[in-house]
Amino acid sequence: MYTIFIILCVGGETMRLYQNILVGIDVHGPNWEKPFQKACAYAKNQDATLHIATVLNIKANTIQDRPDQKSEKIQNDAYEVLENYQQKAKAKGVSHVNTILNAGSPQARITRHLTPEYDIDLIIIGATRENRMENVIVGSVANAIVREARCDVLTVR
Repeated sequence: MYTIFIILCVGGETMRLYQNILVGIDVHGPNWEKPFQKACAYAKNQDATLHIATVLNIKANTIQDRPDQKSEKIQNDAYEVLENYQQKAKAKGVSHVNTILNAGSPQARITRHLTPEYDIDLIIIGATRENRMENVIVGSVANAIVREARCDVLTVR
């Protein structure tokens, strides 16, 4: 598979194809380095804002209204992972980095809420899992995002 970067020039200036790129990170999942690396490359090349997002697949009101010790730990761990990715992105030369922690259905939150709220024009997500059964269950998130998103989606294997 080849990656093709298209750069358009208008009047001698480079035209930015993407201004807001969202990369989805599963903070409790396997290695998400490939989608993250790809997102950093696109954001740096486009001088775009990189939004590093995770959506905790638990009831949103548990975290926001009545947090218990377990949900607080999950939320704190997620913030820590997101901050780590934010520092990595900055070290790679990405100028504008934002982290987003949300709760609910990942595909619904990303496609119906985060994309319009942050004016996302490219979503980058991991496409597969190591385990076939996990891919059947979790891969459906990536498939749903590809089907429902109203912007470009790049799946990374």
